[in-house]
Amino acid sequence: MPDQLHLLSSLVPRAAAARPGDVAATCDGATMSWGELDEATGRLAAVLVELGVRPGDRVGILVHKSLESLIAVHGILRSGAAYVPIDPMAPTDTVRTIVDDCGIEVLVSHEPRRTGLDRLIAAGSTVRAVIGLDQALESGQTTVVAWEAITGPGAGIDPIGPVAVLGEDLAYVMYTSGSTGAPKGIMHTHRSGLAYATMSARFFGLGPDDRMANFSPLHFDMSTFEVLAGVAAGARVVLVPEPHLRLPASLTELVADQGCTTLYTVPSLFQQMLTRGALAERDLSSVRLVLPAGEVFPPEPLRELVALLPHARFANVYGPAEVNHITTHVFGPDELDAALAPTDGGGGDATLPIGVACPDVELRVVDDDDRLVPDGERGFLLARSATMMAGYWNRPDLDAAGFLDEAGPGGLTRRWYRTGDVVHVDDRGWLRYHGRGDNQVKIRGNRVELEQVEAAVGSLAGVETAVVGIRHRPGGDDQLVARYVAVGPTDPDGWRRELAARLPAYAVPAAFEACDRFPLTPSGKIDRRSVRRDLASG
Repeated sequence: MPDQLHLLSSLVPRAAAARPGDVAATCDGATMSWGELDEATGRLAAVLVELGVRPGDRVGILVHKSLESLIAVHGILRSGAAYVPIDPMAPTDTVRTIVDDCGIEVLVSHEPRRTGLDRLIAAGSTVRAVIGLDQALESGQTTVVAWEAITGPGAGIDPIGPVAVLGEDLAYVMYTSGSTGAPKGIMHTHRSGLAYATMSARFFGLGPDDRMANFSPLHFDMSTFEVLAGVAAGARVVLVPEPHLRLPASLTELVADQGCTTLYTVPSLFQQMLTRGALAERDLSSVRLVLPAGEVFPPEPLRELVALLPHARFANVYGPAEVNHITTHVFGPDELDAALAPTDGGGGDATLPIGVACPDVELRVVDDDDRLVPDGERGFLLARSATMMAGYWNRPDLDAAGFLDEAGPGGLTRRWYRTGDVVHVDDRGWLRYHGRGDNQVKIRGNRVELEQVEAAVGSLAGVETAVVGIRHRPGGDDQLVARYVAVGPTDPDGWRRELAARLPAYAVPAAFEACDRFPLTPSGKIDRRSVRRDLASG
């Protein structure tokens, strides 16, 4: 095989050459060695090439969490195409929007999605072939290839090596919801994806002895930590099936039984494990690294989690999908109080810092006119890095808004990504996060950052988590409302008194509303957008 270490498609062959018999992945009792994964991805690549897939084509993945989902990612990369993960629970209209927008003609799926695939084909999508079905679809016009032909004991397809592409070529397109709710495709190349994978593997010291719990679905960008960085390190990927994510006690039992060493997920899932997952009863001595990301972690549940895992290192990880992981704050139990201590410029309750820039990352904090602001003052975070996306799929309007191009020496151009996040640099040199610029609201003429208020409410005794929004009232007398999930006795009057000592008077919620649970986005985060819409109309 030619040297292609600049490609993501080289990761599985490299690991297989080094440790063919070692376990590469497990899921729901099934296991696969590196040698078996190498064979399966080679066969899938061969099938894709035979179906006419060429470098630069986009191949969709519509698969529930399984060994097949990992095979799909690396088989598609091996074929020279780019993988496009789609939420397997998404309605047909959403699937078709992504399929049509990205020009997907071949899908990798499986039998549980058959009914939805029949609807998709009947709706006139661009799909002409589906891999992973045992029998033809109702239309009879779509080519079907069974998984048995790729992973079965008698599979007769000869595997192929990675198809030659360049580092600058498209590797995957990750769809996320835009500000209007319409999906937008984030394009990553082999170069940006491999930069993220190798940086993460080195930064966190990942290796063959690690067993990495993969909580995130493929269509959520956090999944690349396990399926790309984990594979780059030759670590075992423990794919967590979706049903376990809905049952926190089952989830923590799986983590303990599998001897997982890394836990990377959103704070809301860690909080569910704390309140309903019997976490204190599990033997989690294998866990060496805990990585919360994607949301602000309220201080009190964070303290509880750190106390239960005193032997582990923690790292607060930050980075939009457009740039992957760009800042980190690493800490242990003895360093938590210092991390949470109030700092200059912060105002209100301190939360965990998002830390400092990762290797090969440059950051700026600027004002509305893109001028640098002094340390201690709030501004918008700009970033440039080797891990940055190539751009948005077929959205020059989003590229124009999302990037800042700056002339460099010799005619070179420095490209910065506008994260849209408000931060400041504290007196320790750590970045502190203050929420989205578009989540700043006005109450009686005063600017309020909703995430700051949510962090304060979420730290109150009796509150598991909270979402804060504006309720519009006649006459323009808007008010803040906090909706919360309780985890103990509630005391709204006492909460108001406590918050009044920690927040400006205009930032104290006028009302508190209890609910059993919050709706979640497909990636497992709290769907704050829908909660705030409901609060606004209530």
